[in-house]
Amino acid sequence: MIVVRPTLSLIAVVSLFVLLSGASATPAGKDVVGTYTNLKFNQEGGDLLGVELRIVRTKKGYQGVLQFAEGGPEELILVDVQVEGKRVKFLIPDDNPNAGSFSGVIENGALTGHFQYKSGGEEDVVLKKGKSYWD
Repeated sequence: MIVVRPTLSLIAVVSLFVLLSGASATPAGKDVVGTYTNLKFNQEGGDLLGVELRIVRTKKGYQGVLQFAEGGPEELILVDVQVEGKRVKFLIPDDNPNAGSFSGVIENGALTGHFQYKSGGEEDVVLKKGKSYWD
């Protein structure tokens, strides 16, 4: 006759469930959260140039605060960020001069992607993950 301890059986069942469900100790998308920037001050022209995106997790998914700078810092833009693995995409609202979309991939400590503006323009960017220009 085989005697099974209830506590051991419960631990085995819970462990199997965790393994099969793909659950982990790290929340999904944690590597995506952070600040991605290429903002730089151009000493020669006295201008601030580039793009900065801060991605945060919310109850409903991810949101980002986006800022463009072409000579000086523009107003902040709140965007809903879609995250699928390391892929990131979002829409820039129509009421913004930079209206359009962004699609990119996070790899090797950077967000590399492409802006497609409704005005017809396009821009490829590499935004390094790290401290904000404003920190």
